[in-house]
Amino acid sequence: MSPGVGSQESGVRLSAGTEERILAEVAKYPQRRSALLPGLKIAQDETHQLTPEVIARVADLIGVAHAQANELATFYSMLHKEPHGETVVEVCAQLPCALRGADELLGRLSRELGIAPGETKGRLTLIRTHECFGACHHAPMCLLNGTNYRENLHGEALEYFVDELKALIKEPVAV
Repeated sequence: MSPGVGSQESGVRLSAGTEERILAEVAKYPQRRSALLPGLKIAQDETHQLTPEVIARVADLIGVAHAQANELATFYSMLHKEPHGETVVEVCAQLPCALRGADELLGRLSRELGIAPGETKGRLTLIRTHECFGACHHAPMCLLNGTNYRENLHGEALEYFVDELKALIKEPVAV
């Protein structure tokens, strides 16, 4: 199949570079289907949303059923089937984070950034997640774009983090 064939209908196409990265991921695993989660994450990094067409294209590249790819994209909260900004801020809401101020953190971010949880403003999406990030000893915390932990968000660390996010909202979105 030629690059981008599976995603022409929505106008969202995976670049040749993204498709190459997904195929390189496939080569790392003894079973092709094991590359599905990393492949979907790679596609999401480019498109910021896993549309049915993008999910189908990733499934075709990896060689799994479209239904299997859709099930995985629906299961994990780190995979987004609806539009998200380039920067996704997920506030952990598990008990250890909640006991150390997660609700206050989420409220502060929401007020200061003018964005409700679950919404996107400019390049930023704010999410209250129920998925544990495994850094309970550094609560409350956030995860940026699924890879960058921001921990112990109190005092100066929180002030710096809020300023950083405000700058993202003010930057123009590339067209």
